[in-house]
Amino acid sequence: MFLRGIILGFWVFFSSVSWGAEICERLLKKDFRETSNIRLAYNDSGVVLEQNQAIINKKRFGSYAFNTPLKAGDRILAVDQKPVASDDADAYLYLSNLLETSAMRDLSLTVQHLDGEVEMVDLKRIPYLGHPIVEADIILNDFEVIQQSSKSNLNLEVNLQWQNEDLIHNFFNLTELDKSPIKCIFRKSAELENILQKIWYPTFETTQTGSFINDITFKSLLITNDKSDPFNFVLKQQINYQVTNSSDFKKFPFDNISTSADFIFQDIDLSTSSLYDPEIIMKGGNEILYEWQINEHTLNCCDSQIYGQGVLQKLEYSFDLNRKSFYYILKIILPVIFLVYLSFMVFWIPSRELESKLAVSLGSLLTLVVFQFTFGDDVPKINDFTVLDTMILASYLFTGISTFITIINYVFYSPSKESTTHKNYDKNLFFILCLTYPVVTTLFALIVYN
Repeated sequence: MFLRGIILGFWVFFSSVSWGAEICERLLKKDFRETSNIRLAYNDSGVVLEQNQAIINKKRFGSYAFNTPLKAGDRILAVDQKPVASDDADAYLYLSNLLETSAMRDLSLTVQHLDGEVEMVDLKRIPYLGHPIVEADIILNDFEVIQQSSKSNLNLEVNLQWQNEDLIHNFFNLTELDKSPIKCIFRKSAELENILQKIWYPTFETTQTGSFINDITFKSLLITNDKSDPFNFVLKQQINYQVTNSSDFKKFPFDNISTSADFIFQDIDLSTSSLYDPEIIMKGGNEILYEWQINEHTLNCCDSQIYGQGVLQKLEYSFDLNRKSFYYILKIILPVIFLVYLSFMVFWIPSRELESKLAVSLGSLLTLVVFQFTFGDDVPKINDFTVLDTMILASYLFTGISTFITIINYVFYSPSKESTTHKNYDKNLFFILCLTYPVVTTLFALIVYN
């Protein structure tokens, strides 16, 4: 009997797998075309709440709530003049069951706007045709700052999830109640191209000047009728997004850049995953960036713009980065400072040793010139002064001053007059220049920085 049970279990399992595979194969062969101008029927209030908070996140386009004074950021204080729970989690559970499901009924909400004003707003239960509810999740795979820090390449995985129960019903028109839920996963490029030509799926574009999306590769598509899954469709795709950075190169090498990728969706009701964690994105990005440090990351959703009978919604994926300056301090700034102070050593050489003094001062000056050409490719080529430029120019100035004073001293030098007083004069010049150089350089740098 036990053996029969095991055999029956295996038979049921493999028959359900085989049956599911047959249904998925049938989808590829089925000849149908879903309209791209998709509108779905909804019976909820059209109000979406912030996760675990009694705060309005958005109003769905087409709903009765869309034309009310409710605004994103409003806090719900009461329903039908009955205060909601003071605990946000309890209030969210009650309100979400009331507002985000078909249990919606005519009611009035007492809300507090962001400016502190309290207002009572009536909501009516009126079914509406709305756009598909789409949840977007963006994962950073690679981040590269290119073209003299003026652009960034973002390699992103964009996961889009949406519901379309009507289409699912047509796909899986099941008559056998004992059959398991079906999950069809398409990964081959030919299969993806086949099925995506037949169904509606969310698309996006960018409107940023100087930015563009290329190399869009579809990775997989999941279609399921499993009611335990929140979405019927999950589309994963990989894109390469090149964006133009906003930067203040005048502060180089202590500058920062801001970069953002915007995704414009048409005729959908967009939201982002509640599991999205900016800290994880920042940590992963900093592991692959060597010259930059991500200090802030945001995912802003969803600015809406109405056009005709439709709506455009924007998802903005942005970063703020600081340049890691230690490389430039160690490889450029410190060697330049060393060369300048080396040129000041001429004041410790007797005035009669003109050749030796000029060898030191001119050698330091020429080394400075050669050194600048060496690291020229490491600095942004902009038509403006940067902090590093002011430091280099101040270094040229003080190295040139030491050479100039060397020649003047020799012109007025007289062996008969060389004395302790003359030597003290040179030493005083040495200490004056050693103290003046960092002060003047810092002052120039602060003027440019600010």
